[in-house]
Amino acid sequence: MHLGTLCSGVPDFVLAMGIDSVDLTPANALRLSVDLAVKEQVSAVLFAGDVVESSNSRFEALPPLEECVRRLLNAGIEVIAVAGNHDVEALPRLVKILEGIVLLGAGGNWESRTIWKDEKPLAEVIGWSFGERHVRQSPVASLLADSLAPPAASIPRIGLLHADLNASGGTYAPVRQVELDNCGFDAWLLGHIHKPSIQDLSERAGGPSGYLGSIVGLDSSETGPRGPWILRVGAEGKLSLEHVPLAPLRWERISISVEGLEHADDVEDGILSEATRYVREIQQDGYAPKAVGLIAHLVGASACHEEIRKRIEAKKWSELGRVVNGTAVFFSKIIPEMNPLLDLAEIARGDDPPALIARRLLALEKDDDHAKDLLEKTRAALAGIAHEERWSPVNDHRNATDPFSDAALRDTLRRSGMAALSKMLSQAESGALS
Repeated sequence: MHLGTLCSGVPDFVLAMGIDSVDLTPANALRLSVDLAVKEQVSAVLFAGDVVESSNSRFEALPPLEECVRRLLNAGIEVIAVAGNHDVEALPRLVKILEGIVLLGAGGNWESRTIWKDEKPLAEVIGWSFGERHVRQSPVASLLADSLAPPAASIPRIGLLHADLNASGGTYAPVRQVELDNCGFDAWLLGHIHKPSIQDLSERAGGPSGYLGSIVGLDSSETGPRGPWILRVGAEGKLSLEHVPLAPLRWERISISVEGLEHADDVEDGILSEATRYVREIQQDGYAPKAVGLIAHLVGASACHEEIRKRIEAKKWSELGRVVNGTAVFFSKIIPEMNPLLDLAEIARGDDPPALIARRLLALEKDDDHAKDLLEKTRAALAGIAHEERWSPVNDHRNATDPFSDAALRDTLRRSGMAALSKMLSQAESGALS
């Protein structure tokens, strides 16, 4: 949840649309989740680490966490948590202040807790907490070595862990899926990565296993539905999962076609119309967020692509947005990925610089040896810059991605290549290119 933080990337003009910034925070997402827990009369609420952003933010996190824990306890709902790498110091401190939270596995030791319902055992939760910010060994290795005794009753056994799943090395408790499977648990609920990945697949022998994801997208990179999960224990201990997308702020990526448009003035209406349609689709699912931030990729071939690009660079559409049935929709970013009306195959037949670029762009569209060679050369050319010390903080960001993946490099080459080709052809028409 990263309590104590604000979601970044929400422009000021959205607040002028009647949206309170407090309503978009992780703290409010927690309140909404507690409303759901009380309504559903759940037996326990589990936190998979990084409940708090850091030690410095624990004082901002204390009031909403205290309020929500009190409400849960008053409703007879148990609160169980493990500490992650962000709140390795903050959460144990808060637990000492807030009576009622059960912190499992403090100091890097595995610990068990049985959840009861109607005076009968319902499930056993086994958890491990970070004892220090950086953990380079798999905590599951020690769990497997200890050979836990079976639960006292025939109830599901659920692992609660903050870790880096299937990471090769790393400093955030790297674990492998095979290790989790070898424990024989009925489910693994993981924290750390903000993108949900947990699945309830009946054909998976090990039961549900994966990341719960963030309770609300903290910035525009955390796209898709976010919110808590309801884990139900059915007949004979069978588990089922339901994701409840109640996050008050939602981020999404959409593609908007400018195919065939001849005037840039038509783009603004098209962008806003597509945003409206998208928000209404989300609302039809039953959960209407307070705000939706969109990253719009403008695609397609258009005769006015250069004018569109200039307007985006000049931030002409930076405050484009509206309120749709109570949900404010805005654009976090508008990315021009349009193509000029060019016949790449025809241009590639020449022997000039534009022809060379066109041939390489055509090669990128395929997955052949030529395309792989282009990607490898690009990777090698950029490696020295990317590995400079000044960029190291980027790698530690919670949503760091690999800029050297084939998909990322292919996209970079395609966009830069089309821009260069368009400029070359424009210069050739004016006589500036010889």
